[in-house]
Amino acid sequence: MPLATAQGLYLAMLPPLVAEAVSPAELANQIIVYPEVGADADAVAKAIEAAVPNSATLTGAQFNEVIGSSTAIFNAIIVGVAAISLVVGGLSVINTMAMSVAERTREIGIRRAIGGSRRRIVRELVLEAGMIGLIGGLLGLVLGALVVVLANNAGRASGTVLFDLTPWTAVFAVGFSTILGMLAGIVPAWSAARLDPVTALRYE
Repeated sequence: MPLATAQGLYLAMLPPLVAEAVSPAELANQIIVYPEVGADADAVAKAIEAAVPNSATLTGAQFNEVIGSSTAIFNAIIVGVAAISLVVGGLSVINTMAMSVAERTREIGIRRAIGGSRRRIVRELVLEAGMIGLIGGLLGLVLGALVVVLANNAGRASGTVLFDLTPWTAVFAVGFSTILGMLAGIVPAWSAARLDPVTALRYE
């Protein structure tokens, strides 16, 4: 069957609204050929190009190479964005906890004066930093899920699903943000625990 005939038949099977928006030449512009078992794919590709005028072939190995390079670039971009987000998130938690410690210097001094141990102060501030990370992770998860739904709905018409948000991914993201918050809160917490009680009580 000639390609133009197949395109016309396929156009007739489409819904009227879709058929009016496209031309037959846009419906099918490639043919997938499955070589026989043991056949040389490169030789089959050259034979097709020689037999069919104005045609170009792409073997499975070439397709994997093209897709692999595109995937590698995409993964590199994703990793770069994730690394930047990691640094920015950690610095944000450190800055928030440092400001919190500065504002609560007298409170920390009182705790130390009445017998509060440094370990307890560190534990409380690290847990507070972890709560900040947990809240940030939950908010990020909600926004990320919204982006996933909108992006997948936009690509569903063309049969493309861009993202897949699994329960394991959601749990990992929230857990990772919580742990990151706790790790980022260690430095401000340790600085607060080392405050001299007398100096802290005099802090204005």
